[in-house]
Amino acid sequence: MKCVFCGMENSVTYDAEKGMYVCTNCGSIIEDNAIDPGPDWRAYNTKDRNEKERVGSPSTPKVHDWGFHTIIGYGRAKDRLKTLKMQRMQNKMRVSPKDKKLVTLLSILNDESSKLELPEHVKETASLIIRKMVENGKTKRIDQYVIVIAALYYSCQVNNIPRHLQEFKIRYSISSSEFWNALQRVQSVAKTIPDFRPKIRPTEYIPKIIYKLNLPPIIGTKASELVDLMHKHGLTSGKGYLSLSAASVYLISALMDIKKTQKEVADALDITEVTIRNRYKEIVDNFDIVVFI
Repeated sequence: MKCVFCGMENSVTYDAEKGMYVCTNCGSIIEDNAIDPGPDWRAYNTKDRNEKERVGSPSTPKVHDWGFHTIIGYGRAKDRLKTLKMQRMQNKMRVSPKDKKLVTLLSILNDESSKLELPEHVKETASLIIRKMVENGKTKRIDQYVIVIAALYYSCQVNNIPRHLQEFKIRYSISSSEFWNALQRVQSVAKTIPDFRPKIRPTEYIPKIIYKLNLPPIIGTKASELVDLMHKHGLTSGKGYLSLSAASVYLISALMDIKKTQKEVADALDITEVTIRNRYKEIVDNFDIVVFI
C-alpha cells in the first residue's frame, strides 16, 4: 500500500493489536478501527489449529481415510431415489479392497473403546498401532477382537490410564495365551513408533484399589510411598503393577490395623490370593518388615 500523506510506497503496515494501518515512514495513521480479517480464535500449536479451524472435522486416525472425505447429503434433492443410489455408490467407492480389513478393525476399536469409556487420545493411539499392524501384516491368523483389545490395553499403558489386564480378559473372555500372543504383536509394532512406550507407574493403580476396598485415604498415601520407593530402586521390574499395588495396600492396612483379608483384596480386583501373597512376601523380605496379624 502507498501512504497518502508522504507518498512512500510499501510503507503501510497493519497493527493487529490496535487495529489500525500505520505508515512506517512518517508514522501517520492511514485507517483506524480496521476490521481484523483473521480468525476469532487463537492457536498456540498445530493441534489447537486443527481443532479450531472451521474447515470441516479435524483429521483423525480413527477413520481409515483420516477423515478426508465428503458425504452426499439429502439437502433439497428433488429425486430422493437418485440421491440414495449416489450415497450407496459413494460408500462402496470410499473403501478400497485393501482397506477393508483396516475398516473392520477400526470399527471394532471405536465400538469397544466407547463401551470401555476410554478417552479420545487412547483411541487415537490404539488406531495408529492398528494401522501399523495392518501395514506390517501382523493381523493375519488372529482373532480381530483379541488384537483390538490388546491394542487398547497397550494404549492405556502408553497414555498412563490405569486399566489392569484382568478387566479386559474377563470382560471379553479371552484366554491368556491368545492375549499374550496378540500383545506381543502389538509391542513389536509399537516399538517402531516414536514415544509409544508404556509410561504408567504402579502408583496409578492405588486410588482405584482404595476405592474398591473402601479404605481411608491415608492408606493410599502410605502405599504409594512404599510402591514409589520400590519403583525407584528397581524392585518392581518384571512384576505385575496391579498385584504389587494390591500387596502394598494389604500390607499398609495391616500395619495401620485396618485389616483386609487377602481374599477380600483378591476378589475386589479379580486376581488370585496366591499372587497377592507372593508380592506381599517380596515386599516384606526386601524392606525387613515384621507384621503381626
